[in-house]
Amino acid sequence: MAELLGLPHASLILHVEKTEAGLTVKRELEEGWFQTIELPLPAVLTIQSGGNKLRYATLMGIKKAKTKEIRRVTSQELGSAAAPVVFLDRVFAPQKQKSTQILGGTPKEAAAALVEKLKFEARIL
Repeated sequence: MAELLGLPHASLILHVEKTEAGLTVKRELEEGWFQTIELPLPAVLTIQSGGNKLRYATLMGIKKAKTKEIRRVTSQELGSAAAPVVFLDRVFAPQKQKSTQILGGTPKEAAAALVEKLKFEARIL
């Protein structure tokens, strides 16, 4: 989605910090390695579960929120920082292409049949 919108993006985010230039994010890589990168705003992030602690609204906060004014802004007021306009062309469910096959027989026969399918049908061996 971010690529289609032309926005910077990062995945597997563990920590997000706001900076003057945008965001600094810490992301998890393979084998326990971590990477810290800076992104301009607006950006698209996918955050791992457990990365943030939940904050529950207090009764006082809920009451105050009911009286807050909701200000609407136009895209002109946002200026050039506004995200590009996106039009949805179509939505569809992908066609089913693969089917599950249960290979019967002894484990040795099933393994032989699997190797044959991987060689001649999938062509990956």
